[in-house]
Amino acid sequence: MKDYNENLVLWQQIRLETRPAKGSIETYDHIDNLVWQTRSALPTEYENNLGDALETVLAETHELAEIVAKLNTLGINNRDGNEFTEENFTLELSHLAKQ
Repeated sequence: MKDYNENLVLWQQIRLETRPAKGSIETYDHIDNLVWQTRSALPTEYENNLGDALETVLAETHELAEIVAKLNTLGINNRDGNEFTEENFTLELSHLAKQ
């Protein structure tokens, strides 16, 4: 079993079907349950480290300024190796959400 879905369709138009038995519902016993179904590749070490740190930080706070401060205290930097700011942290989350 692969760690990600290499056959993931990046975009597929949804076609509504009103006639019975003409749609494309998947039968669970005929598909593989892939671990990374919505990703085209495995998470990077950076993404895993950021995710682990966010789990720790979000257990303590949900305020953006405090999240950024705690990430910086933990030594978690952005992709460029710089400390997070509120602005570059929100941009990073936006970037990760598009992958």
